[in-house]
Amino acid sequence: MSARAPQARPAWRRIAGRIRRTFHRGLNVVDRLRPSRRGALLPPAHLRIHYYRTADPAAFARARASARIEVLSHGLAPHHRVLDVGSGIGNLALGLDDFLTATYDGLEIHPEAVAWCQRAITPRYPAFRFHRADVASRAYNPAGTTSAASYRFPFENGSFDFVMLGSVFTHMLPDEVAHYLREIARVLEPGGVAVVSWFLLDEESRPGVDEGRSFMSFGVRHSSGVCRLHDAALPEAAVAFEEAFALNAIAAAGLRVRDRRRGAWANGRADDQDVLTLVSDRELQTFN
Repeated sequence: MSARAPQARPAWRRIAGRIRRTFHRGLNVVDRLRPSRRGALLPPAHLRIHYYRTADPAAFARARASARIEVLSHGLAPHHRVLDVGSGIGNLALGLDDFLTATYDGLEIHPEAVAWCQRAITPRYPAFRFHRADVASRAYNPAGTTSAASYRFPFENGSFDFVMLGSVFTHMLPDEVAHYLREIARVLEPGGVAVVSWFLLDEESRPGVDEGRSFMSFGVRHSSGVCRLHDAALPEAAVAFEEAFALNAIAAAGLRVRDRRRGAWANGRADDQDVLTLVSDRELQTFN
């Protein structure tokens, strides 16, 4: 397995991406004419394709339902203040619109997703707020103005009882993940919970990756030695971390692992990631 340095993205891939995005935007016109679309809190077709690879409204409905089930299974209560890092087009927010009595804040890198949520969701549910995180990512936000390894969440210490990161660390590099874990610890109340999904490499998952059975290939070793990449040209496209790195970074941030659910991604099941439930351990933490 090679340890190749990131390469420039081929011009044909950039051009093909622009053509594809233009076509997807054209689907918005047709989408608006559907009777089922009128009055519904449904993101535009091009954003649904961007996040779920299909414009089918049923895919967004499934994402809402699964996000709700996920957080409720980890103990979310109606009075909890929620931070959703990687809030996308509001699947978790709209999954909780009839449940939360406290506040919801979403952080998202995609400006159009944030704008749609601010325009469509917040007026109906004022306690649900959305914020743009303009962090740099070669895969998802190449013009970002802030490094993810230094980005400070725009919230005070102890602002949340529950933090969710669904498929966020699967698109970040080691120093960025370590920094985000410190930020999660900072904004959590003592005893607060964070639910984080990963691709974790350990004795059980590594054989599936090495033998080509995993949901995505991870054939490129990152220079850090603690993770593998799906695509050398776009390092953040998908990242699998050595479990030892994840556990050390979690402990260093002042968090501890309460539970782990092992996903089947390494045996080919699509999008079935590992999930770690973390608890804020305030006596281990020091904040700036």
